[in-house]
Amino acid sequence: MRSLFVAAFAALFCASSLQAATLRALLIGDTNDRSIGKSVVTDLANVEAFMRDIAAKTGLKLDLKVLKGAQIKSKIVTAAVNGLKAESDDTVIFYYSGHGFRTQQVKTRWPLLYIPDAGDKGVDFQWVIDTLQQKQPRMVLAISDSCNSFIDSPPRTMGSRSMQVDQEALWKKLFVEFSGRIYASGSQVGQFSFGEDSQGGAFTSRFLSIVRSEVKKNDTNWDTIMKQATKQIPINSAQQKTQDPQYQLVKGQAAQQPQASIEQEITAAEPASGNEANEQCQSISEFQSALASVKEQLPPKLNFYTQKDDVASYKDMVKALVEVGGDKPMVSFARAMDQGLKARNWGRFRTAFINYEGHITKLQKSTCGQ
Repeated sequence: MRSLFVAAFAALFCASSLQAATLRALLIGDTNDRSIGKSVVTDLANVEAFMRDIAAKTGLKLDLKVLKGAQIKSKIVTAAVNGLKAESDDTVIFYYSGHGFRTQQVKTRWPLLYIPDAGDKGVDFQWVIDTLQQKQPRMVLAISDSCNSFIDSPPRTMGSRSMQVDQEALWKKLFVEFSGRIYASGSQVGQFSFGEDSQGGAFTSRFLSIVRSEVKKNDTNWDTIMKQATKQIPINSAQQKTQDPQYQLVKGQAAQQPQASIEQEITAAEPASGNEANEQCQSISEFQSALASVKEQLPPKLNFYTQKDDVASYKDMVKALVEVGGDKPMVSFARAMDQGLKARNWGRFRTAFINYEGHITKLQKSTCGQ
């Protein structure tokens, strides 16, 4: 039975045991923008290298996703934020480089990210913060190197943005041992953010430089880093003489209430093509068939003390289901199964599994048009 469960779910989901902690990084940059695209390219290259350094110095497994160029569309960006999976011991880093703006409707201190097809709604950085917070990872670092100025419509043509040795212990202190949330933007309410083609965004360049400098010292912490990184930046532009970055640091994992003042509009995904629909139907049908097979083998009772091999099989299966995630019912039923096994309550586990299988059966019929 054990081999049946493991083989079935490994084949369907490619489910494998995860590392104890993962660095999950989502980097977004509007590299196609005519006015700042070159500096955004520099930003993404610098930040991606920074992510790889973090992974190398801390031992965190790197799960990196970069969106740029033609990928900068509202449905792709919001789907990437919503779809980011984070475990309780993970480090999550979100970084945006591009134009930013705000309207009088925005009541938080954070900007709206300019995504061309989102028009004057943008993507609310506060919504990004709230969404990442709800995933409850150990650490969140979210940065928007963009303008935060009041305008009637998103900017389109402006030039601004709207030998010591590294101490590996300090990298781990910052990105493994720290628990909390850090949010930052390149400028305060009403301001622009600036950048250069060769160096990238002024704030991004400073932030990365300070972190790399601090990890060479005897000791450091996020308070020190963020205070230095958000000091006033002299610009001497015709538009603005200085740029004043801002940040918020919350230590620990205390729950925070969502603060976004504008409901984030998520564009519905385009209908799947014929081939994609067939693949989705085949995948979910195989999944449903495997679940039905397991359901048929569920005994009415199970002794958690004498049938240890069977219990281990069910634990492997539930672990795979929890890692797969899915919609709210799938997540709820998977958690109920996990709780049932932990409480040695076979009835609770069995009921949750039957509900899970029934839900997938409905999804299969809906997906395949049956």
